[in-house]
Amino acid sequence: MQELVERIKLASADLERLEQGWRPSARDLADAVFLDKWIIGVQPNTNQTVFWGEAVGHPILGNRHIVTSPILWVSKDRQIARTLSRWYRLGEPAALSLDPSCQSDDSNLDDALRP
Repeated sequence: MQELVERIKLASADLERLEQGWRPSARDLADAVFLDKWIIGVQPNTNQTVFWGEAVGHPILGNRHIVTSPILWVSKDRQIARTLSRWYRLGEPAALSLDPSCQSDDSNLDDALRP
């Protein structure tokens, strides 16, 4: 419980500084996790907004696909983000694509749904 309290305090202090116009410097972000091929979504069991993406340098999870803690702030240029747990340096968003058979016309969708 104490760890959660500390995370909330640190995140709250960062949000207050952001509200006053402060932005983290490269030095502030030196230990920030790099998150690439990310998307923003809603965690189904909590309804909280989170990132899904490929983490590099996560202190607990290492280098792998992760789901972050709730997103608190994202820079306008989408290069930096603050979650409840930590800062992230954002790489490229994920390139999402749909199966081409579902993009053309309704007959393809009907065919795909037909038993």
